[in-house]
Amino acid sequence: MSEKKRETLNGWQSVLLLACIIVSVAVCISMKVGGPMIGLFFSWMIIYGFCMVFRVDYKRIHEGAYEALRVVLPTMAILMAIGVLIGSWMQSGTIPTIIVYGLKAINPTFLLPFTLIFTAVISMVTGTSYGSAGSAGVAMMAIGNAMGINPGMVAGAVICGAMFGDKLSPFSDTTNLAPAVAGAKLGDHVKSMLWTTIPPMVISIVIFTVLGISQTSGGYDPGDLNSYIEYLEGSFHIGWVTLIPAVLIIVLLMFRVGAFEALGIGAIAGAVTAMAVQGADLKSVLTVAYNGFTSDTDMAVLKSILNRGGMSSMLQYVAIITFAVGMGGMLDKLGVLDRILSVFIKKINSDGTLILATMIVGYITSLVSGSSPMSHVLTGRLMQPLFQERGIEPRILSRCLEDSGTLAGPMIPWHGYGIYMAGTLGVTWSQYILFVPLLWLTPIFSIFYGFTGISILHTKKEKH
Repeated sequence: MSEKKRETLNGWQSVLLLACIIVSVAVCISMKVGGPMIGLFFSWMIIYGFCMVFRVDYKRIHEGAYEALRVVLPTMAILMAIGVLIGSWMQSGTIPTIIVYGLKAINPTFLLPFTLIFTAVISMVTGTSYGSAGSAGVAMMAIGNAMGINPGMVAGAVICGAMFGDKLSPFSDTTNLAPAVAGAKLGDHVKSMLWTTIPPMVISIVIFTVLGISQTSGGYDPGDLNSYIEYLEGSFHIGWVTLIPAVLIIVLLMFRVGAFEALGIGAIAGAVTAMAVQGADLKSVLTVAYNGFTSDTDMAVLKSILNRGGMSSMLQYVAIITFAVGMGGMLDKLGVLDRILSVFIKKINSDGTLILATMIVGYITSLVSGSSPMSHVLTGRLMQPLFQERGIEPRILSRCLEDSGTLAGPMIPWHGYGIYMAGTLGVTWSQYILFVPLLWLTPIFSIFYGFTGISILHTKKEKH
């Protein structure tokens, strides 16, 4: 008679497993071998080894990986669509046209606050940070690079604006998921988030204005912008017709067409424009869709801007998401997350410590799962009874889920959001992480309100 297999690991086994995974990822990153991707790949093997040694039912744990991956399949598909779209928009002249008009119209000093507000508006209206970063964000990055502005700062402005809209827009998936998990109404959830989102946004606008002034003062050298404009106007047909793909995608997103479908249609529109306006043939359009656009310019700045895109450029990011999110699903099935997070629950003795614990749990679930939806579900499931016990309204829990689980994404290099933003905007995590004040300040406001009682609403208990 075979011995019955266990379903989870105990406390010390959970800690040991996490330590082994962290070491695996850290070693691969330090040796500069594929970034976190190879380390995350080995995490699956480490989990398999632990299941064999400690007699855990690996089949059930393995299924947890694929259950988690189903949640982020749309993100991976969107990444591939973004790669195709960037390549086709380069070849069609859509991005070159936006660069030319931007260089002529936008004052470099105010590019950063303009980028922040512009992407925030697009994200609010469309309800997707993916769409706003992949359209307006890519264009603003190109303009910023041509102007000689720090690309990390421009990327930070794009990310803050995109996440602001994604967090507050009633059309966003996370804005709908968080109150659903917490048991709150959508309208109450959005109103509650204004407390923790508007002040950090105002401060972010001030910070990016100051950064813009510091970037363009003193020894600022914008480069030969006129030569960039002359090259682009000589290499592409520049005009309003080449902006049709960009306008089309924004309209589609406003009419609630899915992000993948809108980006795909935008990529096709770019390919059609490339053939109709720029004289490209079908084979070159398909080649660019996979390999990306290649420019023959000798100008280093323009080469870095134009030589981008293609589905193949996103494959490494898809691999990281696959292994990171799959690992998170397996750790959840193993009970590792519940055992680690239970430590914080024991320390709760006030509304403030409850909010603080919720934020910490949200960041931990984001770190481990690499997925905002999964973070919301795991954190909400664990913390909801505690909020009910203290009589705190569900809208406060749903706000905390967004303040941590949603905004943590771009702050984690292997998270779906972090990978998407870096891959789409053409920067590394280390370049932009210091320039995302909205993401840093929002949880601080959330915790401050928890300890002071500001905006913390309690349920009215019935009198017997």
